[in-house]
Amino acid sequence: MNKLWNNLIIKNKDKKVRSGWIIIAVMATFYILEYYSGFILIEVLRKILIATGDINQKTNYFSEYANWLNDVGLPIILQILTDALMIIIPIITWRFIMKNPISEMGLHSFKVKKKDSYVGMLLGIFNCTVIFIITITVGGGHVVSWVPKISSLTVSWIVVFVVVAFAEEILNRGFFMAVLRRCKNVYFIMIVPSVIFGLIYIWNPDVTFLSVVNIIIIGILFSYMFIKSSNIWMCIGYHFTWNVFQGIIYGMPVSGLQVPGIITTQINHSNLLNGGMFGIEGGISTTFVNMLSFIFVWYYYRDSKYDFVSNKVNVHNIKN
Repeated sequence: MNKLWNNLIIKNKDKKVRSGWIIIAVMATFYILEYYSGFILIEVLRKILIATGDINQKTNYFSEYANWLNDVGLPIILQILTDALMIIIPIITWRFIMKNPISEMGLHSFKVKKKDSYVGMLLGIFNCTVIFIITITVGGGHVVSWVPKISSLTVSWIVVFVVVAFAEEILNRGFFMAVLRRCKNVYFIMIVPSVIFGLIYIWNPDVTFLSVVNIIIIGILFSYMFIKSSNIWMCIGYHFTWNVFQGIIYGMPVSGLQVPGIITTQINHSNLLNGGMFGIEGGISTTFVNMLSFIFVWYYYRDSKYDFVSNKVNVHNIKN
């Protein structure tokens, strides 16, 4: 058994478990816990609703509250539960099982790196707004009403998008890229987590090949931010405002999900520009705008001497 465990397929030459097995183990743990925790939550809620009379199985009666919980409340609760696991599992694995500092996942103090977060937020707002303008002018979409509509669901979804931004960046950038650092190939480190990031969305409603490709490109952009900066705060900031402005502010679908927007943008017909019912991630305008964002990130971090592979600032380059 010991010989099998120390096989080169399992461990590298430094006697450390290979990155691929760690990623597989974390993803398997995540999906198993997501399934069973969601199942238990639904069963508990169902029993409570039966006990309170909101559900009557014999007459197939569902109260107004039970219908609201099923259609509106439960999807939000399940999303937050999923994202909570996406945060907790990588951090526990990295900090308490692999015994590494959280800072190596790019989770430096917000007070120190808050500027990166704010810049990421502004970039997300700018990019989403540009694509929104393209969509309603030449992209086959129009705003149904410019009169703002705000409800309790608006606030709920903003909270969801905060958790989503932290969860997906901690897992896909912070954890995966930190684990893959030992392979010492920066392109491999950037591309693998981005492909995983894109494949996560293949089960979303109305997904297309281009939407998956665009999400992979956005993932590579986020990876590039981490590579250049040593932290994931710009990624989190961009991810948050992109979702909020796409769904909450402009009322467009977010990765196939319908979100209650302050205004509502209707897609008249699906095309390569607007991405159809999946949302703007499925459009060629998103491809173009995010490709240009690489230039911005490169310029913003043009003086950075950070070496991601060694996780150190290149002092030699600073002196010269």
